[in-house]
Amino acid sequence: MDDYEVIPVGKGKICLLFCLVLLIALHTGTRPGAAQTLQAPGRSQPEAVSADQVSYDEQTGRYVCHGNVRIDLGSRMLLANEAQLTSNLRTIWMQGNARLVENEIIFSGEAIYASLDDSRAFLFGQRCSMKRPGLSISSDAVQYRWDDRLVLFDGHVLMVDGDQEKACTHLEYDLEKNKAS
Repeated sequence: MDDYEVIPVGKGKICLLFCLVLLIALHTGTRPGAAQTLQAPGRSQPEAVSADQVSYDEQTGRYVCHGNVRIDLGSRMLLANEAQLTSNLRTIWMQGNARLVENEIIFSGEAIYASLDDSRAFLFGQRCSMKRPGLSISSDAVQYRWDDRLVLFDGHVLMVDGDQEKACTHLEYDLEKNKAS
């Protein structure tokens, strides 16, 4: 019995605790600080999803992301504090400092609902906005249809275009024509 090494109680408890935490993390599917690439069925381009914590909820069929969430969708990037994505990655709900970035255009709001099947995003919150150099439009709600590059603003709308200002309750902005109607 002299061949066995006696491990001090303190080190043994720490080792046991570390193994237990590792097993729990593996069992729940949570990977703190991990960037994951999720491949949607029938899609040739992967959607890169990264966050401080990414897990899959089998009951709801959704990916759940917490902390520094970033979702790359080709030319678009979605950023927020929290997000939920359907298992096929076609529907996204984001909240907490939510932003949609497309080239030099930045949409922001408290929450974003994006449907990749409908090619549109809805922004909600106290002040939603679209900004790019020389242009800022804010309102109570924003809908962005990226297929036809049309942005609809509803509620208390304020547009600042260069040195001109316009206030209204509804505004449509065509990103291709750089024109409001």
